[in-house]
Amino acid sequence: MKAVEISGKDIYDWATAKVEKLRLPVPTKPSFPSPEFELPDDPNRLTSTELGQLMLRMTAFYGYCLRMLGMVESELCVVEAEYKIKVHTASLEVRKEMEGRPAVDVVEAAVLAQNEDLTPLYKRRLELMAIRQQLDARLKIYEKCGSTLSRELSRREVETRIT
Repeated sequence: MKAVEISGKDIYDWATAKVEKLRLPVPTKPSFPSPEFELPDDPNRLTSTELGQLMLRMTAFYGYCLRMLGMVESELCVVEAEYKIKVHTASLEVRKEMEGRPAVDVVEAAVLAQNEDLTPLYKRRLELMAIRQQLDARLKIYEKCGSTLSRELSRREVETRIT
């Protein structure tokens, strides 16, 4: 079998099965009635219990989002490898037709324009990259919210000790 014939999906499925055999616990999707949440402008309006519950909710979102990011990164890794080898292989012919030393991006664009077989792989690559960016942004949101809520809870503890 040649390297170009290796299926990224088969590798991803193999890796997923291998990790699942480890039986490591993973966070489940948090049960929350709405996909949006609201943080109060003034955290003093929240009781310590409400603050703790909100912190736990952010931690649940963070853990689940991190799990999803790992799955996306894993699939993107094999899709990228498969994409690269197929584009580089097809670029050998395309380079012969071009004059001079064309830029890598130009060669890649020409390969994609001439080779419809790469379209589904290219589309999946773009989808995974877009999902990764969105998950990264959400992770930052959950992390920031969690640390802000934690600071507020710590501040309250210090105030309680002082008084």
